[in-house]
Amino acid sequence: MKFGSAFNLGSLFGIQFRLHYTWFIVFILITASLSWQVLPLSYPAWPLALYWVVGIITSLLFFGSVVAHELAHSLVGRANGIPVKSITLFVFGGVSLMTREATRARDELLMAGAGPACSLAIGGLFGLLYLITRDVVAPLADMAFLLAYVNLVLAAFNLIPGFPLDGGRVFRSLLWRVTGNYRRSTQVATRVGQGVGYLFILGGLLIAFLRPFGLDWFSGLWLAFIGWFLENAASASYRQAQWRETLQGFSAAQVMTSDCPVISPDVTFGQLVGRYIFPSRHQCFLVADEGRLEGVLMLDVESIPRQDWAVTRVRELMTPIDQLRIAHPDQSALSVLDEMSERDLNQMPVVGEGGVMGLITRDSLLRIPVAATN
Repeated sequence: MKFGSAFNLGSLFGIQFRLHYTWFIVFILITASLSWQVLPLSYPAWPLALYWVVGIITSLLFFGSVVAHELAHSLVGRANGIPVKSITLFVFGGVSLMTREATRARDELLMAGAGPACSLAIGGLFGLLYLITRDVVAPLADMAFLLAYVNLVLAAFNLIPGFPLDGGRVFRSLLWRVTGNYRRSTQVATRVGQGVGYLFILGGLLIAFLRPFGLDWFSGLWLAFIGWFLENAASASYRQAQWRETLQGFSAAQVMTSDCPVISPDVTFGQLVGRYIFPSRHQCFLVADEGRLEGVLMLDVESIPRQDWAVTRVRELMTPIDQLRIAHPDQSALSVLDEMSERDLNQMPVVGEGGVMGLITRDSLLRIPVAATN
């Protein structure tokens, strides 16, 4: 899933939290279900406003549990050398954005298992709160029971052995540990994940049309929708794994752009337009002074007002060298991408013993075709 429609909430432990618009769908559904159905049936004498207050608080605590689940993944991953940039909450819970994958089966096992373990612990705490308050404050006890239940369901759902769910990652890490073959383990785990998705779709359609055990058509369609999501997520995860393996087979020298002209930092923008941009349509430039790289320039002509062309120098527009990372010619393209992601860079110059050789952009890496790995 792409998260272009998400907005930032802030950061915690150095990890950026984002909220996707689909989060509001589940938040509204849960709150409305509690406020219109569950609570009025249990407490018919409550005022209407109280139903909504308790419903909103319960929904927020549930999503707080989801945040804790994802944060557990992220903190354990970071402790094992796997940087995590952000956590995005969306319709099915949350997803942590890692800048690179685990390099050892043990690290992935610990990271994947941390989320369900956290949900089980939270469920246990709410269960304990329920036992303490059930004979004292019934509404609080009911809320605690519901939160204990949903956290246990969250843990159980994520432990389904279908990639990319936590259980699928645990399954892959175990296969990886036994076989020593990351690619094959990923392939098997994603195939299982696709199979689980198809089973959910089939089960959901059967429930929707046959309605066994008194289940309604909405439950069936919702289950089928979850299956569709899992199947698509598994397929996308496998394509990404294939693409990363393809990148591993390329060096920085093979994927760099070598036609970026080397220009002086003292050239004016007007001179740059007249000599390079208009005649040859170049958009990227390596800025060097007497052979020493000083920065990188990537721009659009329209970004600079026409009246400033004669007085604006390349030095003022370039990304200086101290804000860049340098790639070596024999460095793998995958490690370059991981470094770009970790440091939020869009380009890296490639520098060899003879000086600047070229430039790697994130877009150029994304355009590399995936090699067949089956």
